[in-house]
Amino acid sequence: MLLINYCFLFYYRFKEIHKYRFVFVVMQKLIIANWKANKTLSEVAHWLNNFPSDQESRMQLASLQIVIAPPYPFLGLARQIIDERQLPLQLAVQDLSAFGSGAYTGEVAAFNVQGLGVTYAILGHSERRRLLAESDPLIADKVAEALRSGIKPVLCLDQPNFTSQANYLTSEQMQKLIIAYEPVAAIGSGQAEEPGDLLGVRQELQRTYGHTQLIYGGSVTADNIGGFLKVCDGVLVGGASLDLRDFIDMLYQANSVLAV
Repeated sequence: MLLINYCFLFYYRFKEIHKYRFVFVVMQKLIIANWKANKTLSEVAHWLNNFPSDQESRMQLASLQIVIAPPYPFLGLARQIIDERQLPLQLAVQDLSAFGSGAYTGEVAAFNVQGLGVTYAILGHSERRRLLAESDPLIADKVAEALRSGIKPVLCLDQPNFTSQANYLTSEQMQKLIIAYEPVAAIGSGQAEEPGDLLGVRQELQRTYGHTQLIYGGSVTADNIGGFLKVCDGVLVGGASLDLRDFIDMLYQANSVLAV
């Protein structure tokens, strides 16, 4: 009886404070724009300086957590413009070294990007696995480096890697991951996976990785983004994020689907 009275008391106080309005807390969907090896310094500046920053646009994009992953040389500029214009954007890196700071010529360590406000690291992308022969053990070391530096790993996996990659990760690491399911056949092909297929993929991943966040990557467009956001926690966007107008159209389309 005491608990019931307390609940009623909280209910009436809540109504009084909010004047009988309903308040909904919506979990944001994650949109990561992977620019890969594209754009020059001036193109990055143009993209960011024209990203909408007015209050109306912010409200329209409130259901999304938007992240950009520019090439390494442009991280500093991106951080500067994001801060100056107070843009609703976060930063990711497209890769991280499996080593810490030290004598590793050509590597970019998590230590090197401290102070730039990098929140996420895309690791194990299929292009790096294929073109640079990155192995499951190496990628696991990169995951560990990211976590040690407080950077959230976005681990890219296709079905052939589901089990083999898990063999090199601890259960604690798995709980702190975001998994980007990227079927290799869909990347850059214009032939995206069917959103409905992700339900089976999620179940398969949960058996190994537990209830981790799942996003989809592979030929994401404004036409199909809504379908993916209905069945997973976000998307990893490649070429469709390079043109600002196309990317904004995609964001508004995503938000309209989530607002229904």
